[in-house]
Amino acid sequence: MKIFTQILVACLFSEIMFAQHINTALSTPNTWTQKADFGGADRGYAVGFSINGKGYLGTGGKYPDPPYKDFWEYDPVTDTWTQKADFAGTARMYAVAFSIGSKGYLGTGYNDGTVYKDFWEYDPTTNLWTQKADFGGPPRSFAIGFSIGNKGYLGTGSNYPYYYKDFWEYDPAGDKWTQKKDFGGDARAYAVGFSIDNKGYLGTGYTYPSYYKDFWEYDPANDAWTQKADFGGNSRAYAVGFSIGGKGYLGTGDISISSYPSKDFWEYDPATNNWSQKADFGGAARGYAVGFSINSKGYLGTGDISASPYHAKDFWEYTPGNNCPAPTDLKVLRVSDTYAILKWDDIGGGVLKLQVRYRTLNETSWTKQRRNPDHNWMYINKLIPNTTYRWQLRSLCAEDTSGWIAGPNFTTTSSVVLSGISGDLNYKAAESFAIQITPNPNKGNFTIHLQLPAKDALTTLTLYNSFGERIWQQAGMLSGTVTKNIVLDNKPATGIYVLYIERSDMILTQKIVISK
Repeated sequence: MKIFTQILVACLFSEIMFAQHINTALSTPNTWTQKADFGGADRGYAVGFSINGKGYLGTGGKYPDPPYKDFWEYDPVTDTWTQKADFAGTARMYAVAFSIGSKGYLGTGYNDGTVYKDFWEYDPTTNLWTQKADFGGPPRSFAIGFSIGNKGYLGTGSNYPYYYKDFWEYDPAGDKWTQKKDFGGDARAYAVGFSIDNKGYLGTGYTYPSYYKDFWEYDPANDAWTQKADFGGNSRAYAVGFSIGGKGYLGTGDISISSYPSKDFWEYDPATNNWSQKADFGGAARGYAVGFSINSKGYLGTGDISASPYHAKDFWEYTPGNNCPAPTDLKVLRVSDTYAILKWDDIGGGVLKLQVRYRTLNETSWTKQRRNPDHNWMYINKLIPNTTYRWQLRSLCAEDTSGWIAGPNFTTTSSVVLSGISGDLNYKAAESFAIQITPNPNKGNFTIHLQLPAKDALTTLTLYNSFGERIWQQAGMLSGTVTKNIVLDNKPATGIYVLYIERSDMILTQKIVISK
């Protein structure tokens, strides 16, 4: 039986299917860089989140003016703001917002004596707002929110003189709220919340007359709160928090010892449960600002300041203080029914390992794999046919890690139909590339028949098992018609394997079935 692959080849195009290009401009670590001012009026008490490489900021207000409902999109690649559809609910301040997948969510808040519990979904693709099920708890303002996987979480807050510690989970698939275990600390408002991997974090805040600096971790798998190391700075309220990669960041806000705004900024490492002070925020000290992260950068802006004009619209980008270079130019080279080949640009020195994580759009937990940085591609398998996946990649260095960088989503095929292409693979249409395995299935002894370009080139042949582990590899200068007789000495287990052939001008893959 003859089995031939579909060949992975293409010309160089300016726009390539599955290609995502990341802004690779170099930034000095642990620094703040001022960016274009927020596109709307200066304000505090606003909300923000990020979706697919863009930031979103809106609502809020400034006394004595009425609250706002305008809503803006920030593009970090062009450093520009674009006004989007106004928030569809009542204008408000002190609301909560977060993103789940490709949608944004905004709810609760306050306007002119009214405290809200309505909840809205924003779709950046259609630029439309849709009202969803009301928040499950009592109306409130000054609450916190974050997302973990495909669920959102909202809790704490105030409807003065009442302070809350209840905590709720939102499932967008069923448009349903479920009460979870109460926050582990005291009831409070003006706290900070963010998520790292599959855990949520909540800390700082205020309950009259006390400011807080305690810090807690929420595990949705166990519905449990665990107290962690206190925030490293002074106790405070009205601060900002976000996460970049595997680290959390918290800063600004009003501090307890002076009741004046601050500009100190701190990093939390959940692996060590330690806080480290970082470079102060680049703008004026403030409270009630907005913060979010996009890829490996943090963003902070707007808020209340202590000098005229008392409300800000400046906007700043934070580059984390690590020297571990992040992957760039992530692509999906090839997709089948059960596997995909992911690619990125070569990474500089100091990187010990690369880690990829991937999951379906409906999953909350990630599947993770590591590989050495000697190749700029990775094979992942055991995927579900006809399913869309999201994936991210980061670098691991001796003392630090880069942030997670998102690659383009991909959808597996319903049968073994291969797709995807890299623009940096050169191809001449007149040339013939092919691979044949005989026999197939086999018992670990087989012959590889290759038809390669006429020009000699370094060609690497690698065989992977169903776990993505390399079990055999051979490299050499090859061209034209090539025949290789292979005898696997390690007695591979029964299963499906993938042979990956790589050279500068082409990539081939072929499934091999080994039976006993």
